[in-house]
Amino acid sequence: MPKSNASAVAAAKSAPKIAEAAATRPSDVFDDRGRTVPWIARTIHRLYDAQGQKLLDRESIPIAYWYYLRVLAERGEINQLELSKRVGIASTTAVPALDYLEKRGLVKRVRDPNDRRKYFVVLQDEGKRLVDRMLPDLTDMISGSLDGISQRDMRVFWKVMHQIEANLIQMAQGDTIVD
Repeated sequence: MPKSNASAVAAAKSAPKIAEAAATRPSDVFDDRGRTVPWIARTIHRLYDAQGQKLLDRESIPIAYWYYLRVLAERGEINQLELSKRVGIASTTAVPALDYLEKRGLVKRVRDPNDRRKYFVVLQDEGKRLVDRMLPDLTDMISGSLDGISQRDMRVFWKVMHQIEANLIQMAQGDTIVD
């Protein structure tokens, strides 16, 4: 729903206040627009998802389901709970995704012979073909998003991101699985 003129004016008036407030905050936490690292990371992730979805629409694969295929392509057979953790989605949320992917013939769930309550998820040949077909286009899209960024700046970026990841993992004290 479009904003009314009054709400647009109010938003415009509040923007300088946000920028002023950010100026008084530590510069390592806020950028010049008052955004934090998690905020900009979320924004960039949403932009990548939107661009990726445009490509995945050719195969009628929701972007959220692509992550399951990517983890399976990288890791091979994995139990359903571990897969959910690696994708970063609750295991109950994985059920409809895996139902869809299994119905499409992209994955197969196999009961764990040692614990009949658990399942392993296996990427089927068609799933492998789909990942092989889509990965170059998705990689090209990501590469295009890095236009204008030097290799040196990318090395710094990766160093910083890996340090943030390590700090957050340490803070989580083993509560999370990172792929």
